[in-house]
Amino acid sequence: MDKFKLLLIVSVVSVFALVYLPETSGQSYFRMPSPWTYVCKNGTCTKKLRSDSTVIQSLDTCRLRCGRFRAIWPRPTGDVELSRVVVPFKPQNLRILPVTAPTDRTRELLNRVITDFQTNILKMHPNYAEGGANPFDKQYDNVIEGTVIQVQVVVDDPEERLTLETSEGYRIDIETQGNVVSAEVRGDTFFGARHGLETLSQLIAYDEQRDTVQIISAGAVIDRPLFAYRGLMLDTSRNFVSIKGMKKLIDGMAYNKLNTLHWHITDSHSFPFYSQRVPQLTLYGAYTPDKIYFPEEIKDFVEYARIRGVRVIPELDAPSHISSGWQGLEKSNAVQPGPNTIQPSPVSVTSGGPMAVCVNAEPWNQFCSEPPCGQLNPVNEQTYLVLGKLYRDLLGVFDTDAFHMGGDDVNFNCWNSSKEITDFLAAQRRNRTEREFLQLWATFQRRAYVELVRAARGTELTPIVWASNLLIQENIENILDPERYIVHFRNSGRDRSLAGILDKGYRVIFSNRDAWQFDCGFGDWMGEGRGSCGGYKTWQRVYDNNPLRVIAQLNTTEEIDLQPGQIIGGEAAIWSEQVDEMGLEAKVWPRGAALAERLWANPFSSWRDAADRLIHHRERLVKRGINADRLQPEWCLQNQGRCSSN
Repeated sequence: MDKFKLLLIVSVVSVFALVYLPETSGQSYFRMPSPWTYVCKNGTCTKKLRSDSTVIQSLDTCRLRCGRFRAIWPRPTGDVELSRVVVPFKPQNLRILPVTAPTDRTRELLNRVITDFQTNILKMHPNYAEGGANPFDKQYDNVIEGTVIQVQVVVDDPEERLTLETSEGYRIDIETQGNVVSAEVRGDTFFGARHGLETLSQLIAYDEQRDTVQIISAGAVIDRPLFAYRGLMLDTSRNFVSIKGMKKLIDGMAYNKLNTLHWHITDSHSFPFYSQRVPQLTLYGAYTPDKIYFPEEIKDFVEYARIRGVRVIPELDAPSHISSGWQGLEKSNAVQPGPNTIQPSPVSVTSGGPMAVCVNAEPWNQFCSEPPCGQLNPVNEQTYLVLGKLYRDLLGVFDTDAFHMGGDDVNFNCWNSSKEITDFLAAQRRNRTEREFLQLWATFQRRAYVELVRAARGTELTPIVWASNLLIQENIENILDPERYIVHFRNSGRDRSLAGILDKGYRVIFSNRDAWQFDCGFGDWMGEGRGSCGGYKTWQRVYDNNPLRVIAQLNTTEEIDLQPGQIIGGEAAIWSEQVDEMGLEAKVWPRGAALAERLWANPFSSWRDAADRLIHHRERLVKRGINADRLQPEWCLQNQGRCSSN
């Protein structure tokens, strides 16, 4: 047969095969083993053809064996010693030994965490579907079928309420003897053990070669956070976020060891919190009847967060940022008591005037930072009685050691436009100057704090306030005691007022808007332009925002005498002018993960050393159901280190 005839036959057969092969044949073809493998070189997983390598492993397997911190996020702060040998096993062979804990309550909390731990292992399979069949329910070879993973969880301290003093440290020890891999997770408290189980889950990865999971064969991790306060702030007044959506946010926080959700639950736009003692606020202030947070669902949410290592701190912003709902107090006789209403007594208006002034005032930019305007009236005695009732309602559903009292954006033009307030100042022979309005504000804050203490009924409660002009007032320490108050700093990291706050001895939470404000960069919601907080804050900027370095670089005439523990941590803010739960997750993650590593480990290194791990961690978040945004093309995930601009 000559070459021409042979070529013709081959061509015909090839065309026939392309046309005739059934669809299942094509699917089977692409289910064959990948021609690619990954090799660990200088801490990076490098993609190679199998034919050019003696190592055959997937990217997930390589990440489990490569680099100092492997696939752990956030990176541990203590010793890390991990074997490069992995052991494949089927999740059904995961044995959880009886929890060793000092109380039944601690055991109950840990058992619920263990359930999530087991579910997260199942989610590693690409065919996992919530409520569906177990994708690992199949017969494996004798070695995998015979391999057993034993996990022992030990907790030393019975503490079950997260505070700024709670120890979150843990230790993991893994060893293999024969066909048994033993892992012990020992936590200083329940919260430490929970973090330890999260890290252990990150030492397990899906093995696509065997269609099962695998675990590090031996090693030890010692870890604890450097900052006690590691959080996110969510505003649910401007746009409502359902409890279901907020639970998804808590899930993401748990996967990143963030421990505080600061819930900015009310603002001038709406009052979605159901107050049993002052229901008028909710009736007139909620957007719709189905956009209200009721006490029982808040309690359930707080417990959901606790199990995942997150405490929830409520904020009732005052005296500014109030409007919606407060007008209802002037119509209190129109309110009919509901079945769960406590003492729905009418709230009277005294000679001090209405409790809310310049409500919906125009032009708004003369009276507030954004519409609708409104501030509490500090000269009306009823204002403090209502605040006391609200504080009691909030503390009845939030089990917390801290309470955010707000205290920013107070507009003196607003108070100056109120006849009752200006008459009050005149009667005391006080001028309508900035100094006098600052003193009026200070008096309001002192009295509001008295109501908060009464509402706490002897429970130790730390007040938090936003950094503001109030803190630059002379002798403000006599009203806002630095031994009690925490200041939440959200100005630019270059703002020298931070130095004065620190010099007065206040403990500080960092949320500097030039790095840790996640709602920026989506345009001006009231017109054109970039918006009031500037451009988008990239994950690189989030990661490199080191609070201690920011302080060191402040341009001040005198050196700042920073005390140990004075910076208690930080949080990223999500103000919700342009955010609801439809886009919430993508705006938070994976930037929230960058924040988490900064606050957990505060590494000296830059984002470049973390990039490969974060890109991999983003994939983990997605597998667990978090709608984290993409950082790069998937090609960069598979070709680590080759997408850097320099």
